[in-house]
Amino acid sequence: MIIWRALEGIRLNDLQFLIRENLKKPVSAPPSSIADYIEGRRIMPSNTPFPGFWENARTPYLNETMDNMGPYSPVTEEAIMKACQLGYSATAENVIAYWMDANPTDIMYVTATDSLLEKWSTKRLDPLIDSIGMRHKIYSQADLGKGNRRTGDKTFFKQFVGGNLTMASAQSPSNLRSDSVRILILDEIDGAKQQLTTGEGNWYAVATARTSAWEGKQKILAFSTPTTFENSLVLQRYNLGDQRKYFIPCPHCGEYQELEFKQLKPEYKAGVLEDAWYECGKCSNPIFNYHKPVMLSKARWQPTAETSIKNLVSRHISTLYSPMMSWTAMFQKYLEAQRDPDGMRSFVNLYLGLPFKEKGARPQMEKVIELRGGYREGIVPNGVLFLTMFIDVQRGSEKDPNNPPRVEMEICGHGALFRTWSIAYKRFEGPIDDPYDGAWEALNEWAVNGGLSFKRADGKEFQTAIVLIDSGDGMYVDVVYRFTSRWQNTYPSKGFSSLQKRKEEKSDDVGPANFKRYRAARSEKHGDVIFYELATNYYKGHIYHNLSIQRQPIDPQKPGFCEFPMDYGEKYFAMLTAEDKMTDGSFKDNGRRNEALDCRVGNMAAADIYLDAKVMNMKTAAKAAGASPIELQQINHRMVIDLLAKERC
Repeated sequence: MIIWRALEGIRLNDLQFLIRENLKKPVSAPPSSIADYIEGRRIMPSNTPFPGFWENARTPYLNETMDNMGPYSPVTEEAIMKACQLGYSATAENVIAYWMDANPTDIMYVTATDSLLEKWSTKRLDPLIDSIGMRHKIYSQADLGKGNRRTGDKTFFKQFVGGNLTMASAQSPSNLRSDSVRILILDEIDGAKQQLTTGEGNWYAVATARTSAWEGKQKILAFSTPTTFENSLVLQRYNLGDQRKYFIPCPHCGEYQELEFKQLKPEYKAGVLEDAWYECGKCSNPIFNYHKPVMLSKARWQPTAETSIKNLVSRHISTLYSPMMSWTAMFQKYLEAQRDPDGMRSFVNLYLGLPFKEKGARPQMEKVIELRGGYREGIVPNGVLFLTMFIDVQRGSEKDPNNPPRVEMEICGHGALFRTWSIAYKRFEGPIDDPYDGAWEALNEWAVNGGLSFKRADGKEFQTAIVLIDSGDGMYVDVVYRFTSRWQNTYPSKGFSSLQKRKEEKSDDVGPANFKRYRAARSEKHGDVIFYELATNYYKGHIYHNLSIQRQPIDPQKPGFCEFPMDYGEKYFAMLTAEDKMTDGSFKDNGRRNEALDCRVGNMAAADIYLDAKVMNMKTAAKAAGASPIELQQINHRMVIDLLAKERC
């Protein structure tokens, strides 16, 4: 049989054709070193720091990672916790180029968001393909017949001889569930939420599962600037690896050491940063930025821990090593960060390549203990105008004697100038799954026997004006709702870190335009019962501010002053000051018991609810009596408190 082929105008028979095609096959194995493969082949575009041919000597700290991603290395995963301006994105692209051109296989590239993905595909990948001269290899590998417009060169998918490159964002579950891949590149893994919104779990685990069929031969390259100490995914992977650091020799003493920011020494002229140099941590001699290229050429990666996962290599490196940024420029970034309220977070992440560990602020327990007054628990001091009560529900553990199921409650007194007094703090242990038994019944018996009634030194009796009960995390909501029906003026509540006003609501004046301190709602499921949503971060911030107000030698005390019974112990105050206030206004308990703080939050909210109801009732009555708009505006919390003060005299 004779077939025709348009090859240099020569007519070939079957045997001749097969011989000619066989001669086109590779005559040698793929390059063993990705670093060697890419040097002198990839051309960096003009908009990059070093345009022209790629040079390994410029960033030698990248070479080991590239070669570990080659087929001859036993390493299957690299996790790199890095700073910016180091070239790791370009390194990942070099790995992709090798596995597309020199040793074709199936590849997946994943980055944090869809917008980053599109930018990478059009601005980085396409120039890479063209620079190494493999555009002609990218086309659909399936011949679907005349007229079919299927192409292997799409924005998020490249098909080439021997494999394909799939691109996805960390939050696109359908793409993460694609077919098996041998090479997986995960860019900026801390830039995406760890959990998929579809309920499939951690996106990192979903993505890496695509390589499981290539066990022992897969290559996973994951890198990112880290975020916070608590939430950083790249930190988690780094800690599982051998935690390599890049040790660099001093040009004076020759001692190898990791570059640390604390060794940078600034030099000022007329109050302006003029220069910054590095002080050797061994011999203390000055090292200048011009020493960096030679030092980098002699540096080496050294493990500082034993990996807990076979063939997992992890690294950390800061911008101190970058040939793209001088030490002077980096120190200037540090100075700028100190002028910005949130600047140090960015500096630690972007330039030190470290997770930011927030240092929360909380009142000093020793100072708060000094706010104990001259009265005992259960006595209402002079100045108290009304009482509130909050009950905190703790499911605990029936097997842990130190953390049993229980309810804890605090009764607070409120007075003029928004002063507060703790009147009583109680704890009732027992099962909490039945509103007529266990801890609930113990609480009810205490109340029935006069627990909700307190007296002032002169015999004046006070009843709690309003009671809120925490409805918890959902497990005991029905129990709480049923228990509230046993007492008057008692309502379920649920805490939220913040509350935003809805369209039909009026915002509160104490915060932003869309802020709410609390919200009253109705639960149709529980018979149209009223319950309250509470903005816990607002009240915690308010409480912490008030706890910082120190006692004045003589009355009157400052507005917001807090006072406590003389017989309260340290355990109560430890719970009251348990949470750290973070720079973003949130609060974290860091594993400390915080029931007293939660109870105080509920009491502050209950006071607002009580006073707001009083204001509304007075305005309704005044409006019915023909009060003018100006007169109605004068009805507020202060007027209510003044009237209560007259009643309590």
